[in-house]
Amino acid sequence: MSDHASHRQFDGTLVTAPFGGENVERTARDEYRTLLDEHDSEDVLVVTGAPTSTDTFRGALGTELPGAATPYVTSLVVHATDVLNQTDDRVILSDALRRELLHRFLADYEWETEYLQRASDQPSFIKDVDAVMGTLSWQTITPEETPELRDITAALDAFHEWLAEHDHMERGQLISEALDVLSGDARDDVVDFEAVLAVEFEEFFPLDRAYLDALAGDCDLVCIAEENASVRRTWVESGPVTDYVSFSESRCGASEAPSTRPAATAAYFAEETVPVDPEAGSVSILATDSSDEQLAEVANEIEELVAQPNWNYGNIAVATKQSGSTVTDTIEVLERTGIPAESTTVTGFGDDPAIRELLAVVRHLAADEEDEVPDRGPELDTERLDRVSDIYSLEDAVRWWATDSGLKERIAERSTPLDARAQFGNVRRAFRMAEFLEETEFVDATWESFEDMLERAHEYAPQQNQTSATDLDDGVRVDHLQAIKNESFRAVFLVNLVDGEYPGDPFLTRLFPTERVASMPDYPGVTELHEPDVDATFPTTSTASSRPFARYHTEHARRRLAVGAGAADEHLYCCLYEYEDTALEERAQASRFLTEVYNRLSWVTEADDPHITSEQAAEDFLLSRVDDALAEVRRANSRDVTVSLDDLEAELGEVQDLLDKSGARGEELRKALRARVEFANGEVRR
Repeated sequence: MSDHASHRQFDGTLVTAPFGGENVERTARDEYRTLLDEHDSEDVLVVTGAPTSTDTFRGALGTELPGAATPYVTSLVVHATDVLNQTDDRVILSDALRRELLHRFLADYEWETEYLQRASDQPSFIKDVDAVMGTLSWQTITPEETPELRDITAALDAFHEWLAEHDHMERGQLISEALDVLSGDARDDVVDFEAVLAVEFEEFFPLDRAYLDALAGDCDLVCIAEENASVRRTWVESGPVTDYVSFSESRCGASEAPSTRPAATAAYFAEETVPVDPEAGSVSILATDSSDEQLAEVANEIEELVAQPNWNYGNIAVATKQSGSTVTDTIEVLERTGIPAESTTVTGFGDDPAIRELLAVVRHLAADEEDEVPDRGPELDTERLDRVSDIYSLEDAVRWWATDSGLKERIAERSTPLDARAQFGNVRRAFRMAEFLEETEFVDATWESFEDMLERAHEYAPQQNQTSATDLDDGVRVDHLQAIKNESFRAVFLVNLVDGEYPGDPFLTRLFPTERVASMPDYPGVTELHEPDVDATFPTTSTASSRPFARYHTEHARRRLAVGAGAADEHLYCCLYEYEDTALEERAQASRFLTEVYNRLSWVTEADDPHITSEQAAEDFLLSRVDDALAEVRRANSRDVTVSLDDLEAELGEVQDLLDKSGARGEELRKALRARVEFANGEVRR
């Protein structure tokens, strides 16, 4: 998609900041201060590329304002939403409702191309088409060469028309629809500022750049682009953003050497520069045997950090390469060990006990009398269910059931405050779905429809939600690397740093084979590539592959690591495992990028042997160590060798200290230990 036809001329200033969050914030403060010499703070609009980074820039620029004044900071998507809320009566669908309607729209859709007709029989087809449609919608791209992509675009246009007939639109239309408003007579009604400062300009898509141009109009415009840092835009457009734009004035922002080891490591990932050791902060490699042990070790290390004064869970992030199930699996492991976790890219809808309970009720009410009532979920009060079924309104019925069954009280009693807030949020989302069914003409307001909608929301919970920032409540942040760009955490854990993941294989969609996608000139992603495209986009060289497509996606994976490492203020943990979780226990290679930084940067060290700091870790260690010791003794017995118990005694001493402090819980673990020994000795049977 690297087509320079979208070249745009801006009347304003482009400031390029050298790679690194410190340089970007320093440059943003300098430019903001200059704008404040000419304008009041309420007349300067600051626009970010992503909703997740608005808080970062609000905080960084707030230091330039006196007292309690706060900068006027928003993101492109949020600004476009505000414009349409003022000028358009159409309802903007949430991601969950849009997905539900798209499923229903595509269920009987007649595809033109034979390939899509055949593919539509696959269970994952709608999910896969949905992902491609989402990209087309957000970028307003019209493929012209590939018949299947033209077919998908026609379906997307028909879907948008269907939504418009019912006065709805999807979030992917926000920028393009708001651009129409800003390009028309209503612009003066929605624009109330004199200057625009655009940060993260390196991530602006062609459509975003058109929106910014219309938004700025005759106002003073300053754009800040970070060099060698684009991950979102370079997924769909190669080269630096400066290849696609011209400004009346250009200059370089302030540059200083990285002040911490995590920042210096990020700079090496991004540009292969070897900075002087900043001697502040730490970069540790956390290696374990298996991927399960890797997450257990991460949880243990997190507990050790928050045990220190002035640390809390909100100071810490765990970053994965992809969104979806990788994020939800990580959240699940952390929460099982008692660590609160949260995410901006996935909802907890899929594993929320409150939603499971609500879903069981809806399944029961949706079942015909002849149907066998599903036996999934908790026991239900049939008398209460009979009363619910007599209530005419779906929304009133589910709200009454939640109140009468004491669902809210039970959430509050059984959950930590953070979990309770998340579960209340999910229940409110379910209420909104019921309300939507009542108000829309798209779908019948029946228990069957509500069941379909809840089931699908439950199934799709791990899907990426790229359109809005989520309110966060100070748990450990778990997200994919791109989502933490320009945020800062005292400690960041980059997980799964094995070669199969970084770089892994190039992957754009499940809808078409990778080789086919690589040759599609009009696919909404970087596909047809030549050597100069790779060299213009990345200064790094990490692989000997002669194929530009493979090289490009290898360097892109490396840059994502740079963005993740840059989010760590004090401690960066690079986590990996030695064996894949397969029956064959295949050995996993350390990521080539990690091997390189370990060899080139003197401050990247292997983590110390971890201390046992959490009860979960103590339990796992204690029981597994006892098993290992008993096995060792049995082996020694059969081979007639001597075993020293001194090492075992020393290792268990640390656990013993923790158990002594754990009161009743410690006693439970001691009982588990005794039971383990008795079982091993054959004194008891399972």
